[in-house]
Amino acid sequence: MTRILLADDHPMIRTAIEVLLRDTEFEIVGTAGTGQATLDEVERLKPDVLLLDVQMPGGSGLDVLRKLRAGKSRLRIVLLTAAIDDSDLLEARSLKVQGMVLKNSDPAFLLDCLDCVKMGRSWIDPDLEERIRRLAAASRYGLQLPLAPRERQLIGFVRKGLRNREIAEQLGVTEGTVKVYLHAVFEKLGVNNRTELAIRADEFLAAGASRG
Repeated sequence: MTRILLADDHPMIRTAIEVLLRDTEFEIVGTAGTGQATLDEVERLKPDVLLLDVQMPGGSGLDVLRKLRAGKSRLRIVLLTAAIDDSDLLEARSLKVQGMVLKNSDPAFLLDCLDCVKMGRSWIDPDLEERIRRLAAASRYGLQLPLAPRERQLIGFVRKGLRNREIAEQLGVTEGTVKVYLHAVFEKLGVNNRTELAIRADEFLAAGASRG
């Protein structure tokens, strides 16, 4: 059996997934309804797969994902979402989630996704895969992708010359999480290191502001 931790704050969604996975080779060994509870249960239960809702109180799914990856966790993670913006979608991909499933998709998609993830492969909902391709194409052609507020804040700190430890103190996160944030920003903006990011910070921030 593949042991699954289900993190979602909606009881109806949890019940629906529990019914869907009944009599399959996937066993839900625990549930969580907040970001912090999810991290606690990951540590306690050591599941094989984490089914992770993007929007949760007490730390979003992306917050959980960042912290797990910053801690070098190799836990297989499948994101569940009703909607996800472009910035979060690209960050999730850069943080190496193994699966992404839209909640309004055919329930069979979740089973297909879990089958692939169990075997060490990845599976992305077709609608999200198409969006990723379009965003990647836009990036290749030099189009500026929208910056999330946290990304703009991070770029501002780098422009000021703050070190990872200082940025971590400002954001209330660990240095490892800051490194994960920076890697996602580097990939999104097509820069190679923090020096290049600092040099081009005004350009990126101005472009983001003009789009707003």
